[in-house]
Amino acid sequence: MKYRRFGRTEMMLSQYSLGCMQFTGKSKESNAIRTVERAVELGVNHLETARGYGNSEERVGKALKKILKKVPREELYITTKIGPSSDVDEFKRNFDISMKNLGIDYLDNLDFHGPGSYETVAPAMTERGCLGYVRKLMAEGVVRHFGFSTHGYPKGVMELVNTNEFESINLHYYYFYQGLRHVVDRAAELDMGVFIISPNNQGGKLQDPTESLSRACRPLTPMTFNHMWLLNQPEVHTLSFGPNSPQQIDANLIAQDYDGTGPERTVFDQVLGQVEGAYRNKLGAEFCTVCNECLPCPENINIPGLLNWRQMDKAFDMTGYAQGRYAKVGSGGAWILGQKGDQCTKCGDCIPRCPENLDIPQLLWEAHKELETGEISGPVWDHEGDLLRTDLRSDS
Repeated sequence: MKYRRFGRTEMMLSQYSLGCMQFTGKSKESNAIRTVERAVELGVNHLETARGYGNSEERVGKALKKILKKVPREELYITTKIGPSSDVDEFKRNFDISMKNLGIDYLDNLDFHGPGSYETVAPAMTERGCLGYVRKLMAEGVVRHFGFSTHGYPKGVMELVNTNEFESINLHYYYFYQGLRHVVDRAAELDMGVFIISPNNQGGKLQDPTESLSRACRPLTPMTFNHMWLLNQPEVHTLSFGPNSPQQIDANLIAQDYDGTGPERTVFDQVLGQVEGAYRNKLGAEFCTVCNECLPCPENINIPGLLNWRQMDKAFDMTGYAQGRYAKVGSGGAWILGQKGDQCTKCGDCIPRCPENLDIPQLLWEAHKELETGEISGPVWDHEGDLLRTDLRSDS
């Protein structure tokens, strides 16, 4: 296992971090404990959980009770995440519960859980709010470092990064979603730690890939291809993986020693060419680069997200993943942003801002039909009312 400096925290984290969200509910506690033990045995030194992950913290705490009999405490780094409440007393109570569950006397890294913009956490970002309390904990040595995790739009995430109050960021950034590239670059400028969350599942359900994607990625697996793509970037420090059993660990760690050099780089470059060729060839002039220039949308449609899912489906038959994500759009949760494509009013506000000159309203309509029902019926028209084509796809 290779280790990378986690920005200005100076923590040397393993290139893979064990995400512990799977250790919840009715799954066997002994299995969760053994999974943590096995990951640490293989060189993983960063464990990540959250107050909001059910009984995950408790199970991590029980695993630590066993592991710390063999491994010095200073060789492990523990992160938990707590929502930045407007009620600082609630935040304090949650922190105390987390520390009791984990059974440790100091926390290596505390994250605000899930803010999408500065506006959403403004009440917490004061000396009398949660930020002030975190600073007090840091002064006392109870918390060593402070960051945030996010599922937000690029503009809102950048606002949070630019406060420079956080030492690190956990974010969604993958080969199949590169929309936060400029956020990663800015974080590097500020010497922030960059932690990629859920590169397997939200990166495209890559642990269970389609045959089309698997074929494009050979001789690598899609999961390993995505990991290598991320580890090629020195601005990225550690990737989350979330096995729910010890048996799932090894398949996740194939690229554990990869550093963008050596003979593996030749294989990676070959696969990258294959994937990019297949991606662009199948989309042609409809390829969206997920640049986010089309945002904000007056109807709060996550245009890049919807178009990205559409083209993952069209290029690599990733229908299950794309339709699963789309089904959650409009639910009001912070994890899946915006509204569905059928909310587009065809105002045209986005069109002149698109560097690819895409007919975005028409593509949003197509994305909705394809991801909502799996088919398109009837002719396709452009935003000016002209017939675009009639050779339409149907999955029925």
